[in-house]
Amino acid sequence: MRTRIFYLLLVICGIGTACNDANSNKAAGKPIVLGDSATIVTETDPQYLKDFVADIQPAKQQEPEVPADTAKPAAQQEPAPEQAQPEQATAAPKEEALAPQANGLNVAFKDVSILIPNIETKGTGRQRDYKNANGASFQLEDGKLNGNQIKITSGNVQKVSQRYQTVIVIKNNLGELPLESLSNTTNWQPLNGRGNSYTISGLDNRHLDYIKATPAAIRNAVTRAARNHRMSRATEQKWLNSIKHVRVANQPPMAVMLRSVMWKIEGKDARGRNYQKQIRMDIPL
Repeated sequence: MRTRIFYLLLVICGIGTACNDANSNKAAGKPIVLGDSATIVTETDPQYLKDFVADIQPAKQQEPEVPADTAKPAAQQEPAPEQAQPEQATAAPKEEALAPQANGLNVAFKDVSILIPNIETKGTGRQRDYKNANGASFQLEDGKLNGNQIKITSGNVQKVSQRYQTVIVIKNNLGELPLESLSNTTNWQPLNGRGNSYTISGLDNRHLDYIKATPAAIRNAVTRAARNHRMSRATEQKWLNSIKHVRVANQPPMAVMLRSVMWKIEGKDARGRNYQKQIRMDIPL
């Protein structure tokens, strides 16, 4: 800093000397003219043109080091895991008591509920809730249909009708071969009933209706069934030879088999409108 002041004094002295020289050469009292070379001082010495002061840069503030084991403030500390609390036993919700159902097939439609007692079945479709359905299908697994009852457990029923399907089956040492082209479906027939119970009848072997096929029709049915099962010609011929003496469709080794039974339930709903529901029961051969 002292060096800089010293050089300023030198410059001022130089200016003063120059001014005195100029004043001595010019008439006293004249004003200084801008741009006059006699009044301009120019520094050409490189040593005096250097920057003596380094650029000022703010000092960086160093952050205090935090020891690794220094505890974090309470606001930044991670919450401690909650200790598992023992589960309190809660009482299971009480299930609503269901009305007991009688042994057998129970089908509850919206307008009518039906029971066929003392049989075991399995549903053949995906639907299990039949309240909004017009029909239901099942497969008989155990029990007897002929002589059994269709009981109306709720609803107003006016008529119950029945029809069934039969098929001719060959049974011998070769196995069993259903002749699908000789199947027969009957018309609807009303069942006799008293009160809310209707008797299932007409399903015994003596009363089953079937197609009265000729020997030629029977042989054609055997050929079609063999081809549907992709039998060889030799196997097909064996089946044909097994019925070469047959003259009617129910003559051994042929038999009339019950394939399925359908029931139609008709009545009036709570508003007095007619309704119709159907139940189908498939019989394994």
